[in-house]
Amino acid sequence: MSSKKILLIFDFDETIVDQDSIYEQARMTLSEEDYKKIIELDKFDYYDAFNYFFKKEKEQGLTLKDINSNLEKLSLSPKIPELFDFIRKTKSKYDLLLLSGDIDYVIKYVLQHHNFLDLFSYIICNKALLQDENKERSIYVPRDQFPHNCDLCISSQCKGLELEKFLKDKNYDKILFVCDGGNDFCPAKKLMKKGDIVFPRDGHRFLKRIEIENLKDELKCEISTWKTGEDIINRLKEI
Repeated sequence: MSSKKILLIFDFDETIVDQDSIYEQARMTLSEEDYKKIIELDKFDYYDAFNYFFKKEKEQGLTLKDINSNLEKLSLSPKIPELFDFIRKTKSKYDLLLLSGDIDYVIKYVLQHHNFLDLFSYIICNKALLQDENKERSIYVPRDQFPHNCDLCISSQCKGLELEKFLKDKNYDKILFVCDGGNDFCPAKKLMKKGDIVFPRDGHRFLKRIEIENLKDELKCEISTWKTGEDIINRLKEI
């Protein structure tokens, strides 16, 4: 048996939490017109979408405390708490990495709220700044990512490039990746090999993408779909 650890990677939106966090927060707090505007902006520019959202929340008088309260209302995907309870009991086997296009403030607040944050050794995501304006905290997402020229990923982040940089000085027995989105295909294709397992969420964009674009043969790793965290637990028990 190998003494090397297993790298267990999680996406955040629609994987750990059951929704896209920015869309759900916008739905809870903004007008229908502003909600649709954020969705439209997000198709073209992640930074503009996030900063428009936080600008509109501030215009409505919402404080960071209000934002935190809304983050606490985000629901977790089915059986995710049970999955993390299982991982906690077998933590010595894994290094946990969170790889997400969301912002660090949102991710860390939600993980801490649910007592999951300590499980993660590494978090790779977009950065947010907390600014003091009239003694009130506000959030701003700086445009600090360099163009990556990857046609598989969104403009703000290439997950394949980020994972490649992360793995440069590390050596794992295998890689497991729990995810849902179309841009999660990039690291699965470029960096996961035979013996690794990608766990795409059933009915979500990862599986839709490989079906529509006929990409399944481009993956060397095993594909193990999940509907609830229980499906992932059952597969982990076999490893």
